[in-house]
Amino acid sequence: MSRNPRTLVRALSAGTAAGMLAISLTACGGNDTAGTATDCTPAHNDLQTITPGELTVASYDYAPATILEGDNVTGMEGDLINEIAKLECLEVTVTTSGGAGAVIPSVQSGRADIGSGSWLRTKERAKIVYMSTPLWNDPQAIISTKGITSDNLEGNVVGSVAGNLYNNSLQQWLGNNFKIYQDEESIYGDLKAGRIDAIVASAASATHRFKDAPIEGAQVINVTPNPNVPEFAAVGQVMLPSSLENDTFGKALDENIEKLREDGTIKEILEKYGMDPAVGEPGAPNEL
Repeated sequence: MSRNPRTLVRALSAGTAAGMLAISLTACGGNDTAGTATDCTPAHNDLQTITPGELTVASYDYAPATILEGDNVTGMEGDLINEIAKLECLEVTVTTSGGAGAVIPSVQSGRADIGSGSWLRTKERAKIVYMSTPLWNDPQAIISTKGITSDNLEGNVVGSVAGNLYNNSLQQWLGNNFKIYQDEESIYGDLKAGRIDAIVASAASATHRFKDAPIEGAQVINVTPNPNVPEFAAVGQVMLPSSLENDTFGKALDENIEKLREDGTIKEILEKYGMDPAVGEPGAPNEL
């Protein structure tokens, strides 16, 4: 969900797209990619991208997954994407128009080769995009200053950012005590001010955010299975969505991800951003 500037993961719902806007920012972030090197040999000779020689990425600012820095994207996924581009001798181009809500539609409509920003593997998304092999696990959490857990949300005022995968279930369970926000700045501002009791969001996002913007007494407690919220039954796996119509590209992407896992690159990236490298071994692919 994008909504701009925000911090990490949430499990965006497949259809949060609504208005796809014209591309506002297109940037070549390939200073350290191998896209223009004449002696570069791609890992897959038959790889076809929307623009030859480029890897177009639909993204938004969602640290630590994706961090927009001028014309480049870094962060956990950004760094990984740049490594993939190196393997394929491609130059990374980033499009950010429309924020998170535009990422999946950009991939579906052929305006981007891949999307990024902590997109989880779900059954609904499998119908509309090629979901890459899991990059890493992304536990969801309850963030509060009262030690609230996923078992005792009822009776508290709970917030979530628009588009999160579990919003419908929380709305049905909590009714008027459930509030949807358009951006993380607002939701964390309300938690700090005591206008809401808890936030449901990515554990990694919250932990990363509190390094720079702590809230006194705030705790991040991972969710546990809850019959009121079926989406809490399993830990989400982050993927890179690409077009269903170009599965050759998707399969090449899978191979590159596994190569970068095997050579330790993913572990190094996770450690760089303060994440537990164990989440980089997500196991067999699943779908929420």
